[in-house]
Amino acid sequence: MSTRNELRGGSGTASPPTVTEFVTEQIRDRIVLGQLKPDQRLSVYSLAEELGVSRVPLREAVRQLEAESLVVNVPRRGTVISALSGNDIHDAFVMLNRIENLAAERAALNPGDVAQDMRYWLDRMAELVDQGVPAASPDMLHAHRAFHFALFRAAGKEGLLFRHLCMLWNTAERYVINSRTDKRLHAAHCEHTTLTEKIEAGDGAGAIEALETHLNAAWEATKVYLSSQDIEGYPEDLDR
Repeated sequence: MSTRNELRGGSGTASPPTVTEFVTEQIRDRIVLGQLKPDQRLSVYSLAEELGVSRVPLREAVRQLEAESLVVNVPRRGTVISALSGNDIHDAFVMLNRIENLAAERAALNPGDVAQDMRYWLDRMAELVDQGVPAASPDMLHAHRAFHFALFRAAGKEGLLFRHLCMLWNTAERYVINSRTDKRLHAAHCEHTTLTEKIEAGDGAGAIEALETHLNAAWEATKVYLSSQDIEGYPEDLDR
């Protein structure tokens, strides 16, 4: 069975991470959690000092995050955190809704370690909620990410589909994590539970249905968050 630490990384890389992977995850987490704000300039020098690393791995991390569209290079400003975009998050959900189904279908064919890891992280998220840990916290982010990445592993760890699913998930979570009310947290737990049960039972069609229900509910909650941020101009539905 996979080690639990292996599933924590933002890119799904094995533990222990390289220095570059560590730095990439640190910055990625801060962006997803909203600790680094949209359009905020990323100070390479201060981050290198804070994380105790040289500028080389930090620059490599920035290149990786630029490839994930989480940061952009702006003339005369340097590296800045990507702005929130209604169209980008809509497209991320649409793509997840289409290709995450492949992972669910493959996981149901051979549940094994995938189902065990999903169950572990499902229970871990429930523990964090019982402890009053906020949705927008590092612990909750790591557990939620690990739950979904366990499913993605069924698509072929380190393969093309796995890498794209991880990137899309991190893009979506940047918005989703700030849309979770207590009511939405409870509903998401029920959705996660149903998905896990379908995978454990080897029910591919049921897993796909549960996943689509979860993604559509997350999208509806995300639209409320987008509205609160005065972000407009995106399609209302995921089938457009």
